[in-house]
Amino acid sequence: MTIESALKELNNAILDLQQADHNTYERPVRKMAVALNDLDLQAINKKLKDNVDFETFIENSNVGGSMVGSSQLNWPLERELELGLTLHIIEKAGSDPRWLQNFAFEWYYDGNKIIDGLRKLNRSVLIPFARDYKDYIDNLMSANESKIEKAEALAVVDRVEENRVPILFVSKLIISLTEELREKVRGDNKLSPDERTAALEALDKLQKLSHEAQVMSEAPPDLLMKNEDIQSWAGRFKSAINESLGTIIDPKNVANAAVPTGLILGCGALGALIGGPIGFGAGSMLGHLITGQIKPGAAAKTIEDAVAAKD
Repeated sequence: MTIESALKELNNAILDLQQADHNTYERPVRKMAVALNDLDLQAINKKLKDNVDFETFIENSNVGGSMVGSSQLNWPLERELELGLTLHIIEKAGSDPRWLQNFAFEWYYDGNKIIDGLRKLNRSVLIPFARDYKDYIDNLMSANESKIEKAEALAVVDRVEENRVPILFVSKLIISLTEELREKVRGDNKLSPDERTAALEALDKLQKLSHEAQVMSEAPPDLLMKNEDIQSWAGRFKSAINESLGTIIDPKNVANAAVPTGLILGCGALGALIGGPIGFGAGSMLGHLITGQIKPGAAAKTIEDAVAAKD
């Protein structure tokens, strides 16, 4: 189960509880606990629960007087503490749904019917919890993605700094070989005007990215850190290989224009120098897909497998 599906299961169980009666409420209660016990949520939930003391929370709440329904829980204002306490409630309820029945009767009394108290607890605690818990998870995931993106961007900068000379050499080689292939495509009479245009545009994109790599190799360190184009190069290179360069892979587009081995392996090498092992896989994909270029493609596959084995 993914986090998204677990949150959906939680919402569905809460909706089912709102419609349940005293004979059917136990099932949605258990389903809530199962949804929150998803492997991807366990570490997050443990941290939230460890931040609170549920027993102390109950002891410090107002039990009221002799009048039924006068008890009132002293919920904290901090969202994370509130989430942690609610997780304790759901966990206890999942193990013993009748415990939740008694809990609701004492703290969320809404008439003598058992289900009335459960429905009030559901409206007052569980429904707001599902909303706030989802927001909390979404914020965590967004923060983690931001950290990953930042780490990847810094990794690109580090690789450029370490591989300046080979990046300069390989990028110049690709530019030169791209020009050779461009002339072959231009002179291929088997191509229609649209096919020729598409192939040349794809080669233009590869050449542009290679020019960028050449400029990177000569850029000062402070510019490497500040330039977003440098940090996003690996992603744009992979996108170009996967999408734009597909236009020159079709046999009818390439026709009799043989693709140089150096261009195939050069794409893989440049991708690896800036984007790491995954970058090599993206670059060498060009070699795999060019019909008729069996030996270059096989060579690229061999190197790619070797890199993947070390990763």
